[in-house]
Amino acid sequence: MKRMMFVSILILLIGAMALFPGQEKKRHVSYHQVEAFMENYYIDYNQYAQDAATIDLMDKYWAPEFIHIPYLPVPVYPVMNLAAWKGFLVGLHLNFLETLTVQEMSIDTKKLTVVTRAKITFHDRATGNLVIEIDGIGFYNLKVEGKGKLKMTGMKLYLANPEALMALSGPPPGM
Repeated sequence: MKRMMFVSILILLIGAMALFPGQEKKRHVSYHQVEAFMENYYIDYNQYAQDAATIDLMDKYWAPEFIHIPYLPVPVYPVMNLAAWKGFLVGLHLNFLETLTVQEMSIDTKKLTVVTRAKITFHDRATGNLVIEIDGIGFYNLKVEGKGKLKMTGMKLYLANPEALMALSGPPPGM
């Protein structure tokens, strides 16, 4: 059932590829450039995106116009700009440490899109005990700035068990 859910979500992702800004100016980047960018993003996300003191180090990945849309069981999917996204991340991680482990990655260098399937684990900050483990699919839109520097303009997040995240974090900002 999980596999069918991921296939369905992947089909939805493919149909929604052009919804984020940054798609009008395409510059060629290699598959390996995008792959290295994403691998470094996940390493740095696990290390810096969970603390108010270090989250601004993630600005090397997120464009100022970055938009995040988590697909959650709420009446209207929240659309978070960069400031709201950072606030949500810091607030979510006050009591939890999150680790993203990429299991699959698909890169389209022409459309500047990346889809990843990842295992998302949350551990209690105080005890280190595992709280939840969720499978997720992230859909990223990229742009090329200046001298070939990649930046994310948007991310959509699909979770196999969104209710588990909602139980940890409460409703997203604005809900």
